[in-house]
Amino acid sequence: MATKKMTEKNRRDPRAATPRDLLLFSGNECAWPDCRQRLMTEDGAWVGEVAHIRGAEPDSARYNAAFARDKDALRADANLILLCRVHHRRIDDPRSRDRYSVQGLHRMKRAHEDRFRRAVAAAEEQIYDLTRDSTVVYCTDLKRLAADWTDEDCEFFVPQLNAFADRLRGVTSAARGLLAVVVSRRPTDIGAPEAARRIGRPKEKVYELTRELEAARMASIDTEWFEDDLPERIDLWSPLEDWPEFWDALQEHMVERQHATVDDVIVGLDFSLLD
Repeated sequence: MATKKMTEKNRRDPRAATPRDLLLFSGNECAWPDCRQRLMTEDGAWVGEVAHIRGAEPDSARYNAAFARDKDALRADANLILLCRVHHRRIDDPRSRDRYSVQGLHRMKRAHEDRFRRAVAAAEEQIYDLTRDSTVVYCTDLKRLAADWTDEDCEFFVPQLNAFADRLRGVTSAARGLLAVVVSRRPTDIGAPEAARRIGRPKEKVYELTRELEAARMASIDTEWFEDDLPERIDLWSPLEDWPEFWDALQEHMVERQHATVDDVIVGLDFSLLD
């Protein structure tokens, strides 16, 4: 008897921080214009739905074969929109989905989320000067981040990382948030325009925050690029002279963790997550 070959699905689960960011900037409302349907009820029940702008499978709405090859792009927050059940079905149903273009859904997402991004940005500004009240949780052995290291290796790098944590504490939470976005995209480089979209701030604000990171010897913007390079690329500076791959190692480690993200280390200053 022939065995039926299983077809691997193209869709992947979103990255750990994506659902949180989507909900934060949704304002707990369906993104459809003039729809005020709540995504989460007062008693905490989730009734909203996550919709793909570009579909993941060949028979799905707004599918594009070239785009679908990039599975990280498919599950990125830029390709996801939160809707109520009625409007999710409307944009995906074969009888009506041709009415809703990729560009139109992107405009809908931006128009809806921008209101709440501005509110989050305003709240962030209010706590801008409270950074130095942040508490650092130091690492002690790095056994989870670098499992194959010797005790001597760990003893060498632990004090350096904790010194960097103290330095990071002196950076504003907004700048730490930008740094976390750039690190989370590793090993892919990110430019200032994409960073601006991801943090919901103008590009000028990205430049301002990067200047703060540059003063702290953490990152800079490459304003002199060649034709084939990424314009306005944000370059990361390794906090450890003897470990230039630190940011890549951190990103890979946090992807593997189930209940923590890069934000928890860089923004939350919890370096114990590396142990």
